[in-house]
Amino acid sequence: MRRSTDLAKLYWCDRCNVPLIGPSCGKCGEHGIEVSLSPPGDIRLALEGTKKRLRYLFLKEYGVQQIIPDVVVLNKTSGEDRADEVIVEGWRIALLRYDLAERKHELVLRLDGARMLAALGSRKQIILKKAEGHMKGKYVPPDAIESFDDGIRAGDEVVVQMGMFIGCGSAKVDASSLRRAEKGVKIREFAKVGPLPPRKKKVWTKALVRANLPHLVAKKTKAEHELREVIASHPRPLTVSFSGGKDSLVVLDLVQSITQDFTAMFIDTGLEHPLTHEYIEQLASEKRVRILKAHAGSAFDQNLPAFGPPAKDFRWCCKVCKLAPVSALIQEKYPNGTVTVEGNRRLESFARGHTELVEENPFVPGQMTVNPIRDWTGLDVWLYIIWRKLKYNPLYDEDIERVGCWMCPSALASEAEEIARVSPDLARAWQMKLLDWGERNGLPKEFVTYGFWRWKELPPKMRDLALRLGITVKPVRSDTLDLKVLKGVSPCTAGGYSVEAVLSTEFPTDLGQVSEMLKVVGEAKHSEEFGVAMADRGKDRLRVFAGGQITAVAQTPKGASELFSDGARAALRAGMCTKCGICVKSCPEGAIELDDRVVVREEKCVRCGKCVDACVVAHYFDKLAGRLKPTKKTPGTGRRTKG
Repeated sequence: MRRSTDLAKLYWCDRCNVPLIGPSCGKCGEHGIEVSLSPPGDIRLALEGTKKRLRYLFLKEYGVQQIIPDVVVLNKTSGEDRADEVIVEGWRIALLRYDLAERKHELVLRLDGARMLAALGSRKQIILKKAEGHMKGKYVPPDAIESFDDGIRAGDEVVVQMGMFIGCGSAKVDASSLRRAEKGVKIREFAKVGPLPPRKKKVWTKALVRANLPHLVAKKTKAEHELREVIASHPRPLTVSFSGGKDSLVVLDLVQSITQDFTAMFIDTGLEHPLTHEYIEQLASEKRVRILKAHAGSAFDQNLPAFGPPAKDFRWCCKVCKLAPVSALIQEKYPNGTVTVEGNRRLESFARGHTELVEENPFVPGQMTVNPIRDWTGLDVWLYIIWRKLKYNPLYDEDIERVGCWMCPSALASEAEEIARVSPDLARAWQMKLLDWGERNGLPKEFVTYGFWRWKELPPKMRDLALRLGITVKPVRSDTLDLKVLKGVSPCTAGGYSVEAVLSTEFPTDLGQVSEMLKVVGEAKHSEEFGVAMADRGKDRLRVFAGGQITAVAQTPKGASELFSDGARAALRAGMCTKCGICVKSCPEGAIELDDRVVVREEKCVRCGKCVDACVVAHYFDKLAGRLKPTKKTPGTGRRTKG
């Protein structure tokens, strides 16, 4: 039964043979049939590069390619890396996945895909002469096999057929062993459904747009209405965040449909693909859009030695290469603030699942963000682009789903392979940096080759991959840090509770800078003579010594733990400060200045903790040092009022 999830809806018009983003077809007026989707349901159109790959895989494995028409919908699902449900003519025919161990794309058949292949008389078929009982999840008895394709190899996906019963499964042995192997073929799905011939009707782009036009118009009208209301109620200069990706392209067009009084902003992290830069320049010229650029310069390379490669759970690069430059740009060009339209969508990721229409950017003071396409799917976006005849980034046609920073750890390993194919020089240079880092951390080459560097803490799927590959992996922290807890929270002989630890680093301890950082924790001062920086928070006392020793004494166990956490972060911030300026821009009181070093004006500081929250070093302390259990409270514990 073809049904959709509650998170996203996909319908199919059987008469016009097109996907629909609404329940009815705008071309013929018929009601569409709901298509079952695995959550979360961020469906999208397959573009040329993806369709080319699918046709190649079906031709290679089954000797047919006509099973892939011009209109194909993909639905991203969970998996080791890439895992896209392939939807053709309203039927889920296969899973397109990327095998990290083998480093290649492969197809995993679905029942409806097996039905289509059976109708086409494809290769990799096994014909049964009998089948007893429930076959799903079972192995085929060798004496039940009537005939089979001699080209079947162990590991192949196969089509299993017995009259009107059709199924799919996997071969565990080569064809030569099928008649004697008790566990030669395992069936995954098997049902009395009959063959499913692919339709011969070709679907043109014009028909695809016409069928979805009422729904597209409704989405555009709603987004424009929301934008007009926000602009009218917030009289700040209007900007559009433009990254060169599909979502920002749509919001750029939406804004341009209602006003020309805006400026686009592009954050040049130094890691965008050259094709993205070319595309942005061409689009700005053709659409006559003024673009302000925030440049990160060499910030990534400057911070790489201290932080190591960014990871999915350690994205220091976003704060250093994105937030810092855009904060500086907004402070310079829009000192009284700006309303920025962005292409954030809830279905993109779990982190964006609660995106609202209007939000204040907590990391960029003065920036209010508007998200008019927050409820759109990827299919909505692509249909809009086709309808409006918008020129999109050419990287999408290379079977690359995301076109931001080309080496982003949050991208798929399969996409990294495509970048290496399109731009081998870029990929080779990054590979050399990763290998050098891996060697310095005592890691095997495979740690880089198979993408383990993309995590600080490996998830279960990557630990399982390491076992399959037979390689040893370990948590990787900073090259320069080690936090050794000498004494956990325990009663102190002088009263209260204490924590003691040693933070070992390769950089010298600048007690003056530590003292400045401690001002957001408590009343701070330092003594070069005695080699200590101190912070008092009421009766609680914190000491950071030149040798790296840190002690915290407080009235309660919880207070000691929190004070120690705050002090350790302050010490690390002092040593690893890159002078990115994010703390300066995040301070609502203007209490922080940056010259040769960070200076905290204690008379202005209210200890709200926003500078610490914004600091990449403090935010990722547990990833950098590794043994400090993070606490939920920030230095706001010591908040005070001015005067």
